[in-house]
Amino acid sequence: MSLTSRNAASLAILAAAIAFAGCGQLFPGAKGSNPGGGSTGNDGVGGATGGGSGGATGMTVMKDPSNYPQNTPGAAHPYPQGHAFAHCALPIYDTDKVAMTYTAWKAKFFSVNRVVRPENNNDTASEGIAYGMLIGVYMNDKPMFDALWGYAQQRLDGNGLMTWHYSSTGTILDQGGATDADQDMAWALLMADKQWPGGTYLSAATTLIGNIFNHEVDQANGFVLKPGDNFGGANQTNPSYFAPSYYRVFARVTGNQGWMQVLSSSYSILNKASGTYGLVPNWVNSQGAGVNDPANDGNGGYFGYDACRTPWRIALDYCENGEPMAQAYLEKIVGFYSMKSSSGGLGLIRDGYTVTGAMPPSNPSSLGAYAAGMAFIGPGGVAAMDGGHDGFVSDVYAQLVYDSTALVNSSGVFTYFQGSWGTLSLLTMSGNFWDMTQ
Repeated sequence: MSLTSRNAASLAILAAAIAFAGCGQLFPGAKGSNPGGGSTGNDGVGGATGGGSGGATGMTVMKDPSNYPQNTPGAAHPYPQGHAFAHCALPIYDTDKVAMTYTAWKAKFFSVNRVVRPENNNDTASEGIAYGMLIGVYMNDKPMFDALWGYAQQRLDGNGLMTWHYSSTGTILDQGGATDADQDMAWALLMADKQWPGGTYLSAATTLIGNIFNHEVDQANGFVLKPGDNFGGANQTNPSYFAPSYYRVFARVTGNQGWMQVLSSSYSILNKASGTYGLVPNWVNSQGAGVNDPANDGNGGYFGYDACRTPWRIALDYCENGEPMAQAYLEKIVGFYSMKSSSGGLGLIRDGYTVTGAMPPSNPSSLGAYAAGMAFIGPGGVAAMDGGHDGFVSDVYAQLVYDSTALVNSSGVFTYFQGSWGTLSLLTMSGNFWDMTQ
């Protein structure tokens, strides 16, 4: 589950922290779009010159893996890779900067065998375990990956899915699985089989994918993705969990073509929910209409701290597979973000909107009251790699680097949720998050 959908109080804490940091601190260098941005060449080597205002300039810096001590010996794809997407252009990037972000993330949130949320009493969510597994496999950090997967395996529910919420002392706080986490774990395991071949990662992945399909897909009502194994479906789902690029691979490695029906239903719901600007609600039904969220905090119908992740998952399907429905959605949300930031930079993008682009009415968590952090702009920058938005992509890349290095210890900037999505976004924007199974 997201940071907010299960615990409305944590959103209030995060929003207050962002407010304390202030827009000027969060976005000091962003100046809006600049058509001078460029993309990298094949595998990120010899990128084009240029760069958006406030973004990277010159050539991509792609250092040898020997420069990065976390690299596990013998890996098939040691960091960095700079893997070129078939349908998306990477910005100019520096592999040292991305590695610094990973190092900061690990130091702040990885503890022995779990990912902690310091602003939420050091609890652990399955989503965080999954984020850590994704980061670990692409950064070639096998010890961290194995520790996190071991933590998950010891906490499976009766359906073979990780119980989603634990306290700092290991007590179960909330039962059931969380589909976004389960999918990300399955994807990470598939990548681990390619990164470190010869183990049991593939069999673990196929078992997990089967459990997700059997218990977290509403097969009786249009193959709608359920948000967990104990609730939701066609009456309540979460667009930010839709991962169509994953489903293509899940279908291929398991032979279960039902995953292609999940893909079709996800795009159908996304198309109905995205409106003019791509501002999908946090929670919707199968008709794309906003519905109440599990936390009952009144934010289910708004574009907020769940929905902000949607562009990243959909962008992966366009970047990898050239899916036209994905690009149609990406152009909506990137167009909205670009419009909002055009007159004064990324700091004008807010951390929540109505589906028509207005400010949400007063609500307990003050959704939309503060400048958007990395969880919003990171996925937006990845979405903008679909083409024609080089300046915006460059600005986002530069802001993510600044927030995760210079401001890493500033209050409210590099929190668990913001930091995790900043790290995942930088990995993607530097060609270090891709489908290793192809």
